[in-house]
Amino acid sequence: MKTLRLLPLILLTFSCTQNVNQKINPVSVNAEIKTTLVNENFGGVGFDVVDHMHNASRWHYEQIFAKRWRELNPSFARVPDDCRWDFRKIDEVSWFLDVLKETNTEIYITTFRNNCLKKDKNEMEYVKNEVDNLEYLKKVKGFDKINYYCMANELSLDEWASMVKDLDFFKKVHGLFYNELKSRGLDIKLLASDSSPFEYWHTIEWAANNMDSITGIYGGHHYINDRDLFDNSFYKYFYDKIKWGTDLSKSKNKRFIVGEFGAKQNSNIIDSVMHDANMYNQTPLEKYMGIQVSEAILAMINAGVYGCGYWTFSDFPFPANGHRTNKWGLYHWEIDNYTTKPSYYCLGLLTKFFRGPSEAYEVVTSDSLIRTAVVKNKVNGSISMAVINRNDLPANVRINMGALSGDKPFRKYLYDPENVPFNYFGDLQDPSGKIPLKNNSISDLIPPQSMVVYTTCYDEDLPATIRGLKIEKMKENGRERALLTWEANTEKDFCYYRIYRSEKPDVEISPRKEIGTTIANSFKDISVHNMPEYYYHVVAVDQSGNASK
Repeated sequence: MKTLRLLPLILLTFSCTQNVNQKINPVSVNAEIKTTLVNENFGGVGFDVVDHMHNASRWHYEQIFAKRWRELNPSFARVPDDCRWDFRKIDEVSWFLDVLKETNTEIYITTFRNNCLKKDKNEMEYVKNEVDNLEYLKKVKGFDKINYYCMANELSLDEWASMVKDLDFFKKVHGLFYNELKSRGLDIKLLASDSSPFEYWHTIEWAANNMDSITGIYGGHHYINDRDLFDNSFYKYFYDKIKWGTDLSKSKNKRFIVGEFGAKQNSNIIDSVMHDANMYNQTPLEKYMGIQVSEAILAMINAGVYGCGYWTFSDFPFPANGHRTNKWGLYHWEIDNYTTKPSYYCLGLLTKFFRGPSEAYEVVTSDSLIRTAVVKNKVNGSISMAVINRNDLPANVRINMGALSGDKPFRKYLYDPENVPFNYFGDLQDPSGKIPLKNNSISDLIPPQSMVVYTTCYDEDLPATIRGLKIEKMKENGRERALLTWEANTEKDFCYYRIYRSEKPDVEISPRKEIGTTIANSFKDISVHNMPEYYYHVVAVDQSGNASK
């Protein structure tokens, strides 16, 4: 009887030993960067930004939005305005976008919820008011990188996509905008048609054939509703659709923007509130969503898109009185303590290192399940390359750098859905190493269903050590607080500050001791009431991720 009872355990142990010792042979892949340019003018990866419309606080700006925007450093943004705004309202909300000036971000403005324009009633009045606001933003508020504008999100007036069936009216108002902008000397290109999804992109072709003389740039949107997360045919399908748009634009000597895109859409009513989100939000598949969206980005770069904006940078606040909220962002809102989602650490690498103005080179691989894109920045000459392994096995990839060879080692950043990075305050993951060139090539092992970014866009100069740190104990609403202030860092590539706290004078610099981040040279610790004596240390972090001592 004892033997019979032990036998299953013995068999199970033997089986497990076999699995552990079984060798997994990685896929071997060769890749080569050619001299052919697939995209001569890439403006960058970015986001749709709606945060300025949420009445958020200065605290939110300094410790959440601006800190994360600086670190992800996008060079492209699509920003909605409101047709009801006047100069006073612009003064109230535009300060929240000041960080876009710091990051030298190109801005594409679109009017959302356009219920102000009434056909055959107020077209000219509407146009003048909108151009007044654009001029005020560009010349008075200092947003001189507002380069593109479209009169209505996705051809929508009172109803979504209403102008798809009335393109003559779109053309009429578009022409009024063209003349008004020209008369004021405002260098803002008008976009046509901003339509979504692919099924409505025939409106872009109509615009190219009927209103090209008053159009400065073309563009549209699409969400990945018709492809599964692991559909290996997705890349080519998406590339071909985008290439149709960029080729059409090139035939008119214009560029093409994908102003809004994302994963599979899903909306659910929960407790009488409409939750608009992607299908994978807060599910086990969420960690893989960023891989497919990154595939889409690589396809857009290789297909010749000028700029692209992921919907959206952050979630919307949970509505206190409304009946709709948006859960598409890379991080949550206050109800979830602004914590980041897995895609933050995937898409964030592409916005940070695939900045414009850049040029993209053709990459040829021996494996169709290896997706690649490589860009050379026209300003600093840095090289950044993304590789996505869509195989279910690790891939041993060797990349011949061709004409992009150099002496500087590449920093490697990994996003592996099975080991998702996370930082409570949204600090991007550290590089996982440096890879030097050997015989004009780099070689690396990439986990399955993962993305790696290799880049020479970094330096190793540490920011200056924080000086003048002062800690003031105070009371606020009857509760103890600690107000930290210090001298501001002045490095050109300064990004933000990290604050660490300990019960010991020798403060440990580690994620578990980090209590906050901010772009300001002050920080209020609100968690000290009835607590022991605390000690603090503040470090400065630059755009390369280097931290001061």
